[in-house]
Amino acid sequence: MKKCAIIIGALFWLSSSSAQSNSNSGITFKKNEFRIDVLQAIAYGKIGLSYERFFERNFSVGVNANFSNSHKIEADFNNGFRNNIPRYEFNPYLRYALSKSKSRFYFAEVFGSVNGGDFKEIVRESTNGVGYYTIKQTQYTDFAMGGSLGYKMYFKEAFAVEFLVGFGSNLTNKAKSPDVISRVGFNFGYRF
Repeated sequence: MKKCAIIIGALFWLSSSSAQSNSNSGITFKKNEFRIDVLQAIAYGKIGLSYERFFERNFSVGVNANFSNSHKIEADFNNGFRNNIPRYEFNPYLRYALSKSKSRFYFAEVFGSVNGGDFKEIVRESTNGVGYYTIKQTQYTDFAMGGSLGYKMYFKEAFAVEFLVGFGSNLTNKAKSPDVISRVGFNFGYRF
């Protein structure tokens, strides 16, 4: 975590002290971007991929997909320290750039999230009049809505670095799904 903080600090320092010209002509014509989330991979064992399409007037739309394969979260789930384990998330989003620059800007987004995973609970069952407790494992699917804030900067008008923090709440299956969906990431990408 300390390494991530040092990297983030260095990137913000580079962005504020960069002597690059503020010409946005090259990046304006590039409308597509792919990104990979490095923070989620290191911290949670998630694979996070994103695609974003840019429009005029500071708007963009995109989709983010996360797939979990964390041994620590799996061990916590199996040992009873948590009752659900998120396996996947598909997050479509709409973003608005809050800054005038096209090469370095803050943004706000609203997102939806279709997410699912495994859920387990202790249930009481009965066989031939004899009651007993057992652990029952099922799967859940839920839908969440939320918002995020972030900062994005480009190097050489093509390579993107993005930092994002946001949260949402699951709406339809609250008994089994996590209460809060987080959108926290440190992404590297390429705009073309």
